[in-house]
Amino acid sequence: MGNCCGSTSNGQTQQANNVRKNAQQREAAWAATGTISLRDSNIKELPSSVQQVGASARILDASNSKLASLPEFIVALVNLQRLIVANNQLRSLPNQLTTLRNLKILNVDANQLSCLPEDMGSLTKLEKLSAAGNVLTALPPSIGQLKVLKQLNVSANKLSELPASLGHVDQLEELDATDNYLQSIPETLGKLQRLKTMTLNKNRIGSVPAPIFLQCAALQTLSLHSNPITIEVLQATEGYQAFDERRRSKFNKAIATGVLLGSGGLDEGVDRQTTRPAAFSVAQPS
Repeated sequence: MGNCCGSTSNGQTQQANNVRKNAQQREAAWAATGTISLRDSNIKELPSSVQQVGASARILDASNSKLASLPEFIVALVNLQRLIVANNQLRSLPNQLTTLRNLKILNVDANQLSCLPEDMGSLTKLEKLSAAGNVLTALPPSIGQLKVLKQLNVSANKLSELPASLGHVDQLEELDATDNYLQSIPETLGKLQRLKTMTLNKNRIGSVPAPIFLQCAALQTLSLHSNPITIEVLQATEGYQAFDERRRSKFNKAIATGVLLGSGGLDEGVDRQTTRPAAFSVAQPS
């Protein structure tokens, strides 16, 4: 009887030692590679051992879990470049997040966020921000300070407007705000000289500001499916003809270089009826 109990105790001790050893090996790997991988781990909070990686951390992926919040100790990851926490249960992001000045990619898709930190503009190295599938009702004006941001995805939220300051994001190339409550497009977006794709399907937009057509010289795709806007209104907008000529020219150049564009050719994306939404695009090289 005594031997049996002793054997059980020894087994539990050995198991605990193995767990501790595995944790130490995992943390050593995090520090050595700079990648903290907790994807699909089903965790409800980040383990405190993450803090110990400190300045060595470059990537933190804790997507597809059950995180309800991010800890304040995330500030210890001063050199973090990628933070991926998509598909969790986050209702807010800590203000301390904006101290991660080396962050280049932030993905918080498919959470329950109603807002982003007011000081988002402090993330001056951010190149990609994806916050699709949340319940955002507004974007902080400071987003205009993200001077190197190239991709912004805020689709499937509850936005009623985009901040005018977005027109100051000089490097922005792709904007996706599909499936929101937008009624208009800020005229300031006409300042975005590098903007190539603007996708605003499933909103309440009835017109496009002329500066979008007149000044967004790189714009190749403007998609407005499932909006009240009509083809007649769009074609009557100042600058539309110049935009149309630019996209057709790019389409023809793509054909000349042998790029596969599909059997439909240049996609107008709309029947010429006033009851149908408008969409215009140039197929992109794959």
